[in-house]
Amino acid sequence: MTDGLSQRPCGAQRHRCGEAGYTYLFVMFLVVLTGLAATVATHQWKTEIRREREEELLFRGDQIREAIGLYYLTARAGFNAYPRSLDDLVKDPNSSATRRYLRQPYKDPITGEDFELIKEGDALKGVRSKSTAAPLKTGNFPPQYQDFNDKTSYHDWTFIYQPSGLQSRPAG
Repeated sequence: MTDGLSQRPCGAQRHRCGEAGYTYLFVMFLVVLTGLAATVATHQWKTEIRREREEELLFRGDQIREAIGLYYLTARAGFNAYPRSLDDLVKDPNSSATRRYLRQPYKDPITGEDFELIKEGDALKGVRSKSTAAPLKTGNFPPQYQDFNDKTSYHDWTFIYQPSGLQSRPAG
């Protein structure tokens, strides 16, 4: 005698009735979960790239600021002078020997373009990024860049050489 349940056919497949589709749902759930994990990883990767570019901006800006300072402090005919361009920092046109204050004319790592030059007349005083994007870093800057705290864009991060004893003025 049979109980009647084992005799009932449930389609041509070899599984019990009511189990059809659970494997499909599980696979779809895994696909969605994998997609979400990839989205989160991509977002974190982009954030990490922005952090690295910010660090590079601080490094390059500081290198240029220091190079302007070295150029300024190198006496020419008894007086100090600022360079006219970044190229003057790569090869000093006023020196017969090859004198380099900067290894290369760095590009802005945020935009990939040239830095915006901060000039007073023909004198190159510093540089800044052309980007108006909001920075990730808004605090804990090195002592020489404490005025970068709470700035709202990379454009506000100015790398200006000020000779010691002179008042710092905001860049125009």
